[in-house]
Amino acid sequence: MKGMAFEYAEMKYCIPSEMERKGGIWILRTGRSMAKPHYYVGPKVSENYALHFVLNGKITLAYGDEEVTLSEGDVFCLFPHTRFSYWEPPPHSEPTLRTQWVVLDGELTDNALTRIGLSPRKPFIFAGMKGELQAVLNQIYGCVDDDTVGNEFGRQKWLYQLFELLAAATVRKGSKSNWLEQSVFYMDSHYMEGITVMDVVEYAGVHRTHLYCEFIRAYGISPSHYLMKLRMERAAVLLTETDVSVTEAAFSLGYSNLHTFSRAFAKYYRTSPTSYRQQHVPVPL
Repeated sequence: MKGMAFEYAEMKYCIPSEMERKGGIWILRTGRSMAKPHYYVGPKVSENYALHFVLNGKITLAYGDEEVTLSEGDVFCLFPHTRFSYWEPPPHSEPTLRTQWVVLDGELTDNALTRIGLSPRKPFIFAGMKGELQAVLNQIYGCVDDDTVGNEFGRQKWLYQLFELLAAATVRKGSKSNWLEQSVFYMDSHYMEGITVMDVVEYAGVHRTHLYCEFIRAYGISPSHYLMKLRMERAAVLLTETDVSVTEAAFSLGYSNLHTFSRAFAKYYRTSPTSYRQQHVPVPL
């Protein structure tokens, strides 16, 4: 490690590939440090996002008008353009403060940090270093400055695994802060795969009645009717703009047999799939 004013540190720098930059979040640098006596950094601001992991000892972080003292296993983040300071609180005794950090950039970084519970108002996670997180940090440190073609896949893999582990430490299993919007996206993405309302309920992690009431309140239609609307509108496109058969359309939309599809179609459009196709044949010019 290189001796600096208040610490011994070693750093590695990364030049992200075009693929990494287009991904919206990438690693800029990473490093490790061991505090010298009277360790103190700041006040200052950062241009990037810096995740810090407390490996040993204690550290006090000042952000805005707040302070928090963190210890081994805790995590904190320095956000861009936000004033901060941090120092080793007295008494300065064993174990010596040791930290590791990963500096990030990209337009999706703020969103990724928000999803694991970090923000300028609460930039820390108690006991965030769980499971294999230290091993992942070591992998990032080992590959961050390797410019070998294809190594960017490894960097992105370890970066996303880092966020996965932090999310597991902070987010209650199955919780979804915007579960209603995600439920709609789930239906929009998978309605052709035969999903049911109960599949949506299981995905959202809420009671069926709660899903029904909130869906009606937000969208003015029930979840089952929304699924039907998606399927029938797509069925109309398949029948009028492609040459697939009615049976092929039924199977493509997740129906197990032609009869069930035809009955649902007739109930929705008040005509059979075959008649609908005939009625909407383009008139030759």
